[in-house]
Amino acid sequence: MPRTVTRALGFGLACAAALAIAMMLRPELRLAARAAWNDPRLLAAFADDARIRYEPEARACAAETAALLPAAIAQIEAAHGRPFAQPPTVGVYASYENYGSANGMGDPGIAAVTRAGVALLSPTLCGNERDRLEGVLTHELSHVHLSGWRPLGAPRPPQWFTEGLAVMASNGGGAEGVSIEDAAQAIRDGYRVVLDERRWIDFAALGFEREPPRDPTKDALTHRQRLAYRQAGMFVGWLRMRDETAFLQLLRALEAGEAFGPSFAAAFGDDAQQLWRRFVSDLSQQSSAG
Repeated sequence: MPRTVTRALGFGLACAAALAIAMMLRPELRLAARAAWNDPRLLAAFADDARIRYEPEARACAAETAALLPAAIAQIEAAHGRPFAQPPTVGVYASYENYGSANGMGDPGIAAVTRAGVALLSPTLCGNERDRLEGVLTHELSHVHLSGWRPLGAPRPPQWFTEGLAVMASNGGGAEGVSIEDAAQAIRDGYRVVLDERRWIDFAALGFEREPPRDPTKDALTHRQRLAYRQAGMFVGWLRMRDETAFLQLLRALEAGEAFGPSFAAAFGDDAQQLWRRFVSDLSQQSSAG
């Protein structure tokens, strides 16, 4: 075998070994590789709406999703104040295993995620949680909209804002089971979500000023997540009602890739923590007046 071929083969094997070791040492690389291999854009396009990609066994769910998609897109474009940067893609799954591989988390129990600008829907949304399909689809499209405009490498806005935006824009999608009234009372009672830079992936690690009491009739992590999402959605909605011009200015800055903190202050004239305290104060005053 020629020396150059031997060297090339040896180099290739060394690279493969190094990649395998890196994926063993860093699980997120392995998850990212699995997600790329299972990219929903590789699935078949639904005949009636090519924006929907689906597994063959999920055809009925794809049809239901396609029927909901135009209204969901219109709702998000109205809430965000501009059209999508490009037509959104939605992946619809029949296999929990394939969905878990594609969502980049390896967790098939999450109802939906947005990854690489594509919304991925779990089989549960056309199964046990069919009543959530419309709200969760619309919620995920909010993430798709924002990520579609932002340049690659732009700093991420805090997840309390992006999840709150998605809940607000979808009229409560992702926060089902926790009403505005219940979330408002939790805020008044001191069970307030902490608005910081932590990622809202591990729901057990979501921060609250006081630990919310457990409801024995509900799954603890699900209730915790939805309470946080609802409170964040209420705050984002309050910001929009307070000054829609400033709110849209903030969205345009984030879409341009600007950092969240300076963009928020430039739009609203205060930082997010100051306005959160004002929002909490307003809720308390409403309770006293009532």
